[in-house]
Amino acid sequence: MLEIAMNQINVTNLEDAIAWYTDVLGFEVSKEHYYPPQAVDLIQKGGIRLLLYKVQKQTVIDYPNQAQSLIIFRTDDLKKMMDELIEKGVEFFYSEVIEFPAGIFNAFKDPYGNVHEIVQFH
Repeated sequence: MLEIAMNQINVTNLEDAIAWYTDVLGFEVSKEHYYPPQAVDLIQKGGIRLLLYKVQKQTVIDYPNQAQSLIIFRTDDLKKMMDELIEKGVEFFYSEVIEFPAGIFNAFKDPYGNVHEIVQFH
């Protein structure tokens, strides 16, 4: 089963994005994960979290380098989940899982070109 862990939204102006997501959508800036000028973690009642991440360009999606919305799913067994999704026709960016400090991940596109990731935390 997949659970949404976080939705990363790449933006070209972090300060304006913080104002919009807090004023318009009601998110709050997390005091626990606050990394300006590069990134800010936002929280909302119900556990929904957004990570606003500052990038240099706003253009057509060029994962993972340009402004885009990115949903990050969490699973306890990434390799098994990848196998299940591959059987359903999902194509992953990487042939093997990629390690990062907190675990492993892989990325895929939905039928409309939106990029999503699946992570397995340590």
